[in-house]
Amino acid sequence: MQQVVFSSRTELKRHTDMISGPWVEVDLDAIAHNYRQIQNICNVPLMPVIKGNAYGHGHIEVGRFLEKIGAHSLCVGYLREAVALREAGITCPILNLGPFSPKEAETIITQNISQSVFTDHVDHLDQTAGRLGKVARVHIKIDTGLGRVGVPYDSAQDYIRHVAGLSKIRIEGVFTTLTEDQSFDHEQLRRFNTIVESAADQSIDLGLRHAASSAAILEYPESHLDLVRPGITIFGHYPSTKEFRKRRIELKPALSLKARVSCVKILKKGDAVAYHRIYRAEEDQLMITGAIGYPDGYPSHIANKAQCIIRGRPYPLVATVTANNIYIQGNVDAEVAVGDEILLMGGGRNGPVSVESLAEISELSEYKLLAGLNPLLHRFYYSTQL
Repeated sequence: MQQVVFSSRTELKRHTDMISGPWVEVDLDAIAHNYRQIQNICNVPLMPVIKGNAYGHGHIEVGRFLEKIGAHSLCVGYLREAVALREAGITCPILNLGPFSPKEAETIITQNISQSVFTDHVDHLDQTAGRLGKVARVHIKIDTGLGRVGVPYDSAQDYIRHVAGLSKIRIEGVFTTLTEDQSFDHEQLRRFNTIVESAADQSIDLGLRHAASSAAILEYPESHLDLVRPGITIFGHYPSTKEFRKRRIELKPALSLKARVSCVKILKKGDAVAYHRIYRAEEDQLMITGAIGYPDGYPSHIANKAQCIIRGRPYPLVATVTANNIYIQGNVDAEVAVGDEILLMGGGRNGPVSVESLAEISELSEYKLLAGLNPLLHRFYYSTQL
C-alpha cells in the first residue's frame, strides 16, 4: 500500500497525533539534499543501495522518491526486496546484489530485475530466459580481495568468457566491493581494472563498471568509474567516524524515531519499577513510561545511558527497555502528560538523541541502529518537493 507523503511537518503531525505510536518520520527533502551532495562530487550516475528496508527508512517509499529525483538505478540485498519494488510500481533498473536459487530465475526475468552473478547459477538464468523467449540481465561480481562473495579475481577471466558466451544473458555491468582499507583498495581497483581491460582485449563488453560505496565515494575518487553505489550517505550519515569528522560533504539525517508517553506517576522514595524491581527511586520523582520496546528496534541495553526529548527537554532513560515500554526519570515538577511525543532518535546532527550519539552510547554502528528498526513500525514521509 502506498504511503502518503505529506507536504509539511505540520500536516504530518496532524496524522501522527492520531496514533499511539511508536513511529518513524522520514524527511525526503533531506534524502534529496544528500543525493545532490553525493552527485556533486561524483559526476557519474548514482545507484543508491536501499537494502535493509532502506536502512530502516522504508524501501518502497524511499525507492519511489529516489526514482522521481533521477536515480539511475537501485540496489537491494535480497530478491524479495527487488520484487516488492517492482510490485510498488518502480520501473527504473533494480540490481539484486544478493543470491538467487534456480527456482527464482523466472521471477528475476519476468520482473525485469538485474541479477548479480558469480556462480554456475547463471546457467539457470540463461536456460530459463531461453524457455521464456527473453533475455536475462546480469552484473558480474568480482572478488578482488574482500573475500565475501564473487568470482575470485585470479580466475575471473574464464567465468567472464563463459557468461559472455551464453546466448540469453546480457552483461549490463561488472563490479566489486572494496575493503575500505585505503592502502589495499588501490590494489583491489588495479586488479579490477586489469580484468576489465583483459575482457575488452577479447572484445567482451562488460558494461557499467562500479566499485564505490559510501566510503570510497568520499575517500577514493578513482573508484567512481561509471557508477557509484551510495548507501548510508543517502540517508544523512557518514560511513565512519573519520568521515564524520572530515565532513567532505554536508549530509542531513533523514529519520526520527518517536513514541508517546503512556503513563505518568509519582514514585515515592524506595518505590520500584520493572521486573525484579530493577530500579528503585532514591528520592521522590516522576516516572514516565513510554510506549516503545526492543521489538521495535530500540536497543535494549541503553537504559541508564540514553536520553530522550519530551517537550523540548532531555530526560534520562532508567531501569530497562522491555518489550513494549521504556522508563524515563523526571523531576516531580516536570511538565509531562500522557500522550506527549517522545523523540528517541534523530532531531538533528548534534543533539543528545542523534543517531551518532546513540551509536556511541550503544556501541552499535549507525547502520545497525537504523536497519534494526522494525519494518512494521508506522512510517510517515514528508517533502516540500512533491
